[in-house]
Amino acid sequence: MKYKILLAVLSGAGFASLLVLLLNAPVPILPVLLSVLLLPGAIPVALLSKAQEFGPPPAVLAANALIYSGVAYVVVSVAWRKATVETMRLATIRLMAPVAILIGLSCVPALNPLWPQGLAELATRESELQQALPLDMGLDRARTVLQSKGIQFHEDTEPSHAVVLDDGRGLSITAAPGDRVVSALLQTEARAFPCGYDIQIVLLFGPDERMRQQYVHRVRLCP
Repeated sequence: MKYKILLAVLSGAGFASLLVLLLNAPVPILPVLLSVLLLPGAIPVALLSKAQEFGPPPAVLAANALIYSGVAYVVVSVAWRKATVETMRLATIRLMAPVAILIGLSCVPALNPLWPQGLAELATRESELQQALPLDMGLDRARTVLQSKGIQFHEDTEPSHAVVLDDGRGLSITAAPGDRVVSALLQTEARAFPCGYDIQIVLLFGPDERMRQQYVHRVRLCP
């Protein structure tokens, strides 16, 4: 019984760690399929932590290791019901090193896609852009700021009353006839699996070419 439990725990932890590491595979459909296998542990962790994404990576890894250890215990009990104690002991010893390596690698943020990447830099860039594009700024100056930061933008004159932005969180921008709208979507490397983040920019200028409304916020892009 002791070796059966140890073997199940090692198998579950190793499998969960391998799933996380394989998320880095350069195969488009593979991360989606692997994400489904990570959901049994990710869902309860996300509910408990109230996270929008998968939740804290160590907790997700531990939860999946626990769940798959239970599955492994059933498999071992059925498939190895006639195995001797010595066979179980040798299998447990042989699994220890590779499982330890897999767990260690999955705890390295650079190798584990579940760890958020670039969110601090995203917040800094978002704040800098908000400060660089204050209300009442002139249109020409706004163009200059965006161009100096290498941001490609679109510019349109609204022919009628129109809602040009509604982020679904209570923030909206409504243009009147003759208002000019400058918009851009700045791509970033920030991500929190399975989603990435860009910065959306929408600037509304009145007929006097002064900025009346400003929206510079991150937008979450999920598969």
